[in-house]
Amino acid sequence: MKISIDGWETGLRFVAGHFLPSIEKCSRLHGHNYALSIMVEGEPGDGGIVVDFIELKRLAHTLIERIDHRMLLPTAGKSMKITIEGEQYIISFNGKRYVIPQSDVATMPLENISAEELSRYFAQELARGLRAFSNISAVTATISEGKGQEASWEERLR
Repeated sequence: MKISIDGWETGLRFVAGHFLPSIEKCSRLHGHNYALSIMVEGEPGDGGIVVDFIELKRLAHTLIERIDHRMLLPTAGKSMKITIEGEQYIISFNGKRYVIPQSDVATMPLENISAEELSRYFAQELARGLRAFSNISAVTATISEGKGQEASWEERLR
């Protein structure tokens, strides 16, 4: 059985800035209004449910709160140089140099900040939070960069 939560309809949304150094137009600093939609696959457990929607949304909100209204920086990528000077991140790539306060940044263990990488990150983090549920076999995270543009990643738990 599959259950799903539509991020646009249920408020699983966040706003964040980023850039993709390897794509000319996207290498400029810009942002998106994102939504996180979730699908969970498993067998109904106690009470006839796969997982409580409230509990699933609480887990998702915890992940979203860390990055909402922040500049997202990938820490696993090689396309930009990121250093810290005092309370500032210094980001350099393609002849550009950005100085951003640490308090405005959320670092993420990703190669780059794309819908594809974000969907993988969220699926893996959601799976980590759902491992205690023996009835759940998979979780899929879909990240939308506005309505109609999305990427999905399925993470198998069993």
